[in-house]
Amino acid sequence: MVHSKILLSANKLILAFAVLVAWPALSAEFTLKTAATEAPKEIDESIRSKLQTKALQLLDGDKPVYEFWLCAEAPLKSKPEAATKGLANIKETTLLGAVAVRSDQHDYRNNDILAGVYTMRLGLQPQDGDHLGTADYPYFAVLTPIKRDTKLDGLPNFNALVKASGKDTATGHPMILGLRPAASDAGEFPRLNEPAADHKSILVKLPAAVGDQKTEIVFDLVYIGKPKI
Repeated sequence: MVHSKILLSANKLILAFAVLVAWPALSAEFTLKTAATEAPKEIDESIRSKLQTKALQLLDGDKPVYEFWLCAEAPLKSKPEAATKGLANIKETTLLGAVAVRSDQHDYRNNDILAGVYTMRLGLQPQDGDHLGTADYPYFAVLTPIKRDTKLDGLPNFNALVKASGKDTATGHPMILGLRPAASDAGEFPRLNEPAADHKSILVKLPAAVGDQKTEIVFDLVYIGKPKI
């Protein structure tokens, strides 16, 4: 028991050190641009056809760091109480969009995201001892290389999504970007935001639907952030 506690403490110290060392990007000042750029053609058409025709470009100077293509319409399980609470109404593994990572980055857990093209699907944080208390909200955008996500309904459950996303990572953990319910649905969208300490995001308004009933949801897509230690 004592040995296990020592190992747990050591692991926490290692994680804390990694967080302190590996988040220099927190100080980076990016800009946001909407561009009439279509999603990469190598994305399977069953997925590509569900994406918006314009990209959200996160720029470092004039160079894109991320290019996001959000879904043209997100299917919801039921109508949310408010647009800001829409994440809770999305079924896990639902397609949220796609992203082209133009240079190597780090995800919410400081794992590597290599340059490439990925799908983004909703993932929910497991409610177990390994994850308890590590994030303010349980919602994440799970990034999967397009070579492993080739059909709109090809990753039907949590286990399939985690396996596909984590297959090429050093830790086996899926690659994730944080998602946070928005504080408000007022103002212009999309826009850059800082929803919490050490977090930077794109605040987006996404068309959504419950069956034939149209609505919208608003949330923060966190491109820089870190878990609680």
